[in-house]
Amino acid sequence: MDCNTCDTAPAIVINKPEVVNVNLTITTKAKEMLDSAFDGDMSHALLVGVLSGGCSGYMYDLQIVESTDQDCQELSVDGFRVLVPNASSHLLDGIEIDYVDRMMGGGFKINNPNASSSCGCGESFA
Repeated sequence: MDCNTCDTAPAIVINKPEVVNVNLTITTKAKEMLDSAFDGDMSHALLVGVLSGGCSGYMYDLQIVESTDQDCQELSVDGFRVLVPNASSHLLDGIEIDYVDRMMGGGFKINNPNASSSCGCGESFA
């Protein structure tokens, strides 16, 4: 209800990002680790998503799923089913999924040409 005594706040404009047809690559080491994780069950898919948070603003989210309720693009990359949510497609186009060994264990690392900055661990970006 407006009592006409206060200034009216301007409307908030929400820009929905454009959906991009994603291209991505998976390194040889990452393929080896995914082969092990999938354990031969290629009916599952690798869901590559983005979450808000992390030390740089966004965090990568990799999951092995049977299906998802998210609106996704389904890619076939070197025999793997890869699902990329359309809502984050503009952030993930052109990425390379890698696996790196570290002294305290290994992990997947995303190399993202769209990131203006990223943390040293490769798990978050801006």
